[in-house]
Amino acid sequence: MTTLFAESQMQNVYTPLNFGPHLIFCLIATAVYCTQYYRKHSSHYLLLALAVDGTFLTQINTDSIFIALLGVFEVAMLIAAAVIAFRAGKENKPAQEQASSGADDDHTPPAQEKEDAVEKAFDD
Repeated sequence: MTTLFAESQMQNVYTPLNFGPHLIFCLIATAVYCTQYYRKHSSHYLLLALAVDGTFLTQINTDSIFIALLGVFEVAMLIAAAVIAFRAGKENKPAQEQASSGADDDHTPPAQEKEDAVEKAFDD
């Protein structure tokens, strides 16, 4: 365990942060993404948390093969998160449109409002 902290004093070429700030960043990011998952129930937040936490592995192992595999894992997590977020947004869009149009059923359509405003502008 002492070697991990002894090595953390030297700047790692694979990460711009030292051990302490990187650990704090990962903890905060994980807390934020887990909170968003709890609030919105979309699994892409968990994938993003996993991707952020994966960057911390560069503090522990700096073998070039490991870093390459970690890079592939990071890209896969980000692509998967983007696909899931896109699909979730696409599925939620019709429900949001229906909810917003249902709330305005008794309201005058915007096109009619514009015509009324133009007519009122020229009434003297």
